[in-house]
Amino acid sequence: AELLRVKEPAELPLAVVEGMRSLFEVPLATVRLWGLAPDYAAALFAQPTSEDARAFAASLTMPFCGPSLGLEPASWLQDELGVTPQSLALLPLRDGLPGASGTSGTVFGMLVLGSPDPQRFEATMGTDFLTRMAEVASAALSRLR
Repeated sequence: AELLRVKEPAELPLAVVEGMRSLFEVPLATVRLWGLAPDYAAALFAQPTSEDARAFAASLTMPFCGPSLGLEPASWLQDELGVTPQSLALLPLRDGLPGASGTSGTVFGMLVLGSPDPQRFEATMGTDFLTRMAEVASAALSRLR
């Protein structure tokens, strides 16, 4: 509902991040987007992203949950609280609606949640809610493309 209240597209990434911090009660969250309209190229959320990170995001058929293990997206998290992420949830952001396989469209970003608790985001946790949150965030953030 908060995303519907955002009038300026450039404010959407912060609204998504703050919403995820609130929903999941995680201290670390960020979003990184690529392939945006030129008006947003200099924005914090559009910082350069390696081809490896983009390929990794495109390969995800569902959110990744697990240890940070030096993954590039862990370095994107703002550490204003002096917190080092030990576990991550990486949510690919896609254009388009989910298809029968659950994924469709081009990946244009990633939403990253981090926790100092190594067990907070683990490989065995259910990801249905995270998948739905990625779909909502994707729909909102696609306005920036």
